[in-house]
Amino acid sequence: MNGFGTNWFASDAAMVGKLIAKDWQVYQKQLAGFVAGLLLALALVGMGTPLLAAAGSLLLLVLLLVVGSYAIQSSVMLERKEQTQPFVMSLPVTPMDVFWGKLLANLVIFLVPFLLVSGGLLALVLTTPKPDGAVPWVIVVALFMLANFCVSLCVVIAVDSEGWNVFAMLALMTLIGPFLYWVTWMPGIREHLQGDAIVWSPQVLALIGGELAVIGIGILIAGWLHARKASFL
Repeated sequence: MNGFGTNWFASDAAMVGKLIAKDWQVYQKQLAGFVAGLLLALALVGMGTPLLAAAGSLLLLVLLLVVGSYAIQSSVMLERKEQTQPFVMSLPVTPMDVFWGKLLANLVIFLVPFLLVSGGLLALVLTTPKPDGAVPWVIVVALFMLANFCVSLCVVIAVDSEGWNVFAMLALMTLIGPFLYWVTWMPGIREHLQGDAIVWSPQVLALIGGELAVIGIGILIAGWLHARKASFL
């Protein structure tokens, strides 16, 4: 059955867990290096001076992009290029087992630094003299970064063309700068950034809902495309 039938679900949760553990073991050392860099960046942001805060913010953004793209390229694109997927599919797994294994493994790898950065920034805002009104802005931007990563991951999993994979990832990265500018000056956010009150305006709630919807739709489409595959061979 194709589409949203039985093939949509993983056939063996234990095997999916093993696939996740395999990728985690491969990337945990590199991830430790990224986490160390992110902690340094958070420390720079927390020092308070505008120059150091700007340098720390830029470093946070760059490292989040690097850890996400590195995980996607190494665990999906490189395996596809080196033809290791046929070996994986020689194991007692279905295409959907591999789909959920790759999706969840990459999410776990990315969520570790993502939650560290998001939680660290929220803690800095709430426990320092920085205006608490920036909390909604931090959450909106953080969810945009998560959505950006999830869509990139879903495209790479669903589309076999390396050229289109690279194009999609670069195109999504170019949206970050304009989004940061747009959301910073958006009515419903701009006027509360320097205040002490945390205001969940309709604009903020709409953005959060839209970002979560994009994540969900991306996963559904990638899963639907994968569920239609009978075999990688």
